Amino acid sequence: MNELHAILDAWRGWDGGHRKGVLATVVHVSGSAYRRPGARMLIGSDGLRIGSVSGGCLEAELAKRAWWLTESEQPALRVYDTTSDDDAVWEFGLGCNGVVQVLLERVESATLDPALRFLDSHRHEPVVVATAVSGAAFPTGSRAFFDGRSVTGTSALASEVGREIRAAFDERKSRFVHVLGSGVFVEWVAPPQRLVVFGAGHDARPLVTIAKQMGWNVTVADGRPAYACAANFPDADRVVLFHGADPLEGVWIDEDTVVVLATHNYPLDLRLLPPILARQPRYVGVLGPRSRAERLFGELGIRQPESVHGPTGLDLGGETPASVALSILSEIEATLNGRAGGFLRQRVGSIHAAMEETGTAFPLTAPPQAAYCEFHV
Repeated sequence: MNELHAILDAWRGWDGGHRKGVLATVVHVSGSAYRRPGARMLIGSDGLRIGSVSGGCLEAELAKRAWWLTESEQPALRVYDTTSDDDAVWEFGLGCNGVVQVLLERVESATLDPALRFLDSHRHEPVVVATAVSGAAFPTGSRAFFDGRSVTGTSALASEVGREIRAAFDERKSRFVHVLGSGVFVEWVAPPQRLVVFGAGHDARPLVTIAKQMGWNVTVADGRPAYACAANFPDADRVVLFHGADPLEGVWIDEDTVVVLATHNYPLDLRLLPPILARQPRYVGVLGPRSRAERLFGELGIRQPESVHGPTGLDLGGETPASVALSILSEIEATLNGRAGGFLRQRVGSIHAAMEETGTAFPLTAPPQAAYCEFHV
């Protein structure tokens, strides 16, 4: 399940009850870090943890300190510096060489509760949330929200960063804004990636399972009743049994959807491709050799679009259904992120693209903490 949705589900179950929690959100990263801004972890009063903010090195420390840091019911900014050459940092796997800022908020607080309600009500559409994290111009934790139509929330914040909020929405990229001596995390929050798999054979099952582990929304469609049933795909969000007249009936495909044709049925692919391409999905993967894809588009009488990958997948060399699924999803992920899918050790420059920052940088109001793990035997 999508990390944010898992957190929202847990919070919704607590709403109106006696269970309490603290939400930890990565709001800024300088240098290298395992998780990027927008990563979240919900820390329950009973020890429950959902999500993560690092590769495992910060979670225990945050869980231990989050409660007393937010005792006043006010948000708290925690800053961790993993750039030290101290042996203790490297011994416990903390040599990320970055500075991570984490915002801590009680879920029932006046600042976070409206944000959770906004995100919960917009689960399936893109939005932007701007959060003040440091400085005196805006109270820490104050927010402005944009649903693609109007900006709501703290009026002063919305007025100052309204342009950046709309730019983040249009460009689909988060950014960090320095304004009036304060730092504001302007976060683009996308809905779960939609994947449609045509073909409900046994080789589609690992494709669905791995995609769900990535937090995607997955639809499986097939025209065979014995195959297109929920029992065969317990991880799928929807299983659609289509009929000959309109094989796309009941299947949602738009420009943000990725599609995989795993029907192993050449005539069916010939019928499926024209209506699929008419909806302009971001990626279409076609199983089979290159000659098969060339033949399909030759018979259709059209040039193969750049969005169509046939054969689909990265050249990983695997042959099992799980290996093929990994190959396909790896190529889709690389395509969505604008990457070529090569070896990271051969990449020149940073693994992660730096988040855009605008304005004049502000001094931290929270001192950096040594990021050491504590172990108790």
